[in-house]
Amino acid sequence: MRDDRLRIADILEACALVLSFVSQKNRSDLGKDRLLQSGVLHQLYVIGEAANRISTELKARYPSVPWQVLYGFRNYIAHEYFSLDLDIVWQTVIRDIPELQRLVREISEREFP
Repeated sequence: MRDDRLRIADILEACALVLSFVSQKNRSDLGKDRLLQSGVLHQLYVIGEAANRISTELKARYPSVPWQVLYGFRNYIAHEYFSLDLDIVWQTVIRDIPELQRLVREISEREFP
């Protein structure tokens, strides 16, 4: 069974992958490049799934991380797959993933040095 340390590592890896996928890309590329779209969506899904499985205790110690929002976005990807708004996906990637990466990296350094 995966523990919090591994789930935090999963989130960090997924954040890094998303950011590497969109490096030198723009919103238009996300709409045109199905491979890019698939990779980004999969990693966002991984982030949400890992966030949902973090222990209640760890989540409570770090309320600045929007754990429930992350899982909600995972559900959005899973259940609205054929009607996703790629503008929302792009804004999430550009605006929210770098901040999430920073917050989760701090958790990793504090909790799992």
